[in-house]
Amino acid sequence: MTREEWNLGVFDGVPVQKLSYEKLDAATGKTVTLSCNDWLYYREELQLRELAFGCCVNLIARAIANCEFKTFEGRAEAKNDYYYMLNVEPNLNENSTAFWQNAIFRLYAYNEVLIVPVQKNRRLMLVTADSWTPPENYPTREKIYEGVQLGDEPNTRRLKESEVLHLTLNNRNVKNVVDAIYNSYNKLIQTAMKNNAWNNGQHMKVHVGQVASGQNNFEQRFAEMLESQYKPFLHSDSGILPEFDGFDFQPFGGSTSAKDTRDIRALVDDIFTFTARGFGIPPVLLLGNVAGMSDAISLWLTTAIDPLAAQIGEECNRKLFGLDGWKQGFRVLVDTSTIQHFDMFANAANVEKIVGSAVWSINDILTKCGQEPLPYDWADKHWMTKNIATIEEVARAATSQQKEGQNA
Repeated sequence: MTREEWNLGVFDGVPVQKLSYEKLDAATGKTVTLSCNDWLYYREELQLRELAFGCCVNLIARAIANCEFKTFEGRAEAKNDYYYMLNVEPNLNENSTAFWQNAIFRLYAYNEVLIVPVQKNRRLMLVTADSWTPPENYPTREKIYEGVQLGDEPNTRRLKESEVLHLTLNNRNVKNVVDAIYNSYNKLIQTAMKNNAWNNGQHMKVHVGQVASGQNNFEQRFAEMLESQYKPFLHSDSGILPEFDGFDFQPFGGSTSAKDTRDIRALVDDIFTFTARGFGIPPVLLLGNVAGMSDAISLWLTTAIDPLAAQIGEECNRKLFGLDGWKQGFRVLVDTSTIQHFDMFANAANVEKIVGSAVWSINDILTKCGQEPLPYDWADKHWMTKNIATIEEVARAATSQQKEGQNA
């Protein structure tokens, strides 16, 4: 049912006052019956709540999906099968961007996510589990996950802790915290909306003369006149209002000029601000304020993205490679430096210093800029500007020049 259908008072031929809606209360597990008005109120409340939650989760999910999962064999970086699985195609039905966005959304929506490595035709794939039975927690025993459901597979699986990638947040569900914060502001927002509707609405007061008020069945006729004549006129864009002797209608209350929704937007911005802080996101990233954006992004990467990326990398290392593989140098590193856009021309001076100090090769710079590396050996070499040397080398050169001057 839409708000327009509610205003008309009838839905599918049934008066809205007689309609009801049943919903499951997640806290008690019982079915609660709501009136139609309560249902509309609940739906509008839920939309705002989900909007704030979805904006925060999508911001983090897109950031993780934009990271590069570097794989190493020994001490050397290698683009092997693991690299392809983590960065290009985790499974047959998803690319890496869609996979990681889905996984991170589940992580924040349910406080945990279970990723199952599956061997198929000699190829390792990653699949996000839809549901499972929470395992018993014994610190000295390996957890067992019962009833692991992967998509629409007819049979569930029984998997050990070492056979899955299990990502968790802190011990409290972020979504529950956000809902609790919203409940505190919900009444304030509803009050502000009612005040705005009153100020922008049309209100009339009527003075009834003695002759009109003394007529037979006055109250019934007066109510019918308001319902059939004046109420449709106030709700219509244009119309004709008949005048009757003994009835003097005058504007009352409200405002002669339309009021903006600045107070409502301020309360909604508060919801986004508190939600962002719950996720460790600087509020300016959601509200779109330009001032301090660079510092906010750096803070967000440090406090929210880097810890999550570290958890994903650690879980991949201990489950995909194990202790023996880790000792041999097999590991995954989630590179968060690819999240921010890098403008080579704006940072030309810094690029020159990085290359000239032998920190990165030319191909390293091109890769960071999202460009294809050059197919030449010299592009992979590390270069150093000639006038950069150690103190000892500078001292020896100065001594040599001094001796040459004395001999001359």
